[in-house]
Amino acid sequence: MGNFSDIIRFVTGFLLSLKLLFESFGHSFITNDQIDAIANVASFLFILYFGYKNNYVTKKGKEQKELLKKHNLD
Repeated sequence: MGNFSDIIRFVTGFLLSLKLLFESFGHSFITNDQIDAIANVASFLFILYFGYKNNYVTKKGKEQKELLKKHNLD
């Protein structure tokens, strides 16, 4: 997966572009506050996912950590 901040910037830019497009035709698609909220939720989910993925909290992760300790690589 690409750089986290690049993904968030892309999603935010895409939503802002949609907002401008819809407003140019007289439709209210989404507000800036909603875009900020979506970016915050996306950031929260990425942080949770990568925090879980990059730590030794699962059974497999604990086994990997023990193997690293066994070989003095921790």
